[in-house]
Amino acid sequence: MSRSAVALAITWVLGASLTGCATTWIITQAAGRPGAWDEGVREATVPLPGVVERLAVKLPLAIEYRTVETPVAPGASGTPATATSSVAEPFALACSTDQQARDVVYHSAFRYGSRWKWMSGVMALVEGGLATALLLGRSEHPEYVIYGGYFGLDALITAGLFFLPRKEIYRKDEHPSVTHVRSDCPEGMTLAIGQDRFPVDAAGGIGEVGEVALDAWMSAPTGPLQLEAAGQARRFEIGQGEQCTWMREHHPESRCLAGMALRSVLVAIEVPAGTLSGVPVSP
Repeated sequence: MSRSAVALAITWVLGASLTGCATTWIITQAAGRPGAWDEGVREATVPLPGVVERLAVKLPLAIEYRTVETPVAPGASGTPATATSSVAEPFALACSTDQQARDVVYHSAFRYGSRWKWMSGVMALVEGGLATALLLGRSEHPEYVIYGGYFGLDALITAGLFFLPRKEIYRKDEHPSVTHVRSDCPEGMTLAIGQDRFPVDAAGGIGEVGEVALDAWMSAPTGPLQLEAAGQARRFEIGQGEQCTWMREHHPESRCLAGMALRSVLVAIEVPAGTLSGVPVSP
């Protein structure tokens, strides 16, 4: 292989592995991400007032199972063995409490400073060299005209971008902030089933009497099925499909068709910070 062919091969590899500087700059502008070129970035985060706590409670309609491993007698090889089985979990509401807020982020930076000048200047020279090498090899490889023209044009635009004036950036953005504070159910929460109310313990249980009442309500709803906590009440939206899901899970002899029904239903309550967690937010 001749020296010129080797040189052209190296030039081709370098050219194929590089994206033009000007092309990258144009892409970031078109994609709405000019901040990719920020230098000297400084950010300060300030929480906004109005922090709330959100209690989300899930009522499962389908029976949930967990896998249990039980040791069994070793086989002929003498190695220990285990058998796996599925065990139904006791009925329980699932609670999750988060603190939700919004933060203001103050962003200061600048663009087209010394780092930009150095990078764009070097890239203009590199791309100009690649374009020259590719165009010199066009007699043996006509397709090099396309690549050489691309890098030549990109080098020309990059040289123009070198002279962009320094730009100061000051921006204020708001971002949501969510902090998980507890996974147990808060004290004083009750599940209202028709006219009866059943206390919910920390693990989400409502007791045997509450489970019997809930099962009877699913068979023939009478009155609301709602969650009560922190002085608020939220009704669980239970339709015929959800009732059917419950019946098929807890009473296999049932022949109703659940269709596209949910396997659990969810309600949420929002209260001031500290109401459920006991951890107030400093003013």
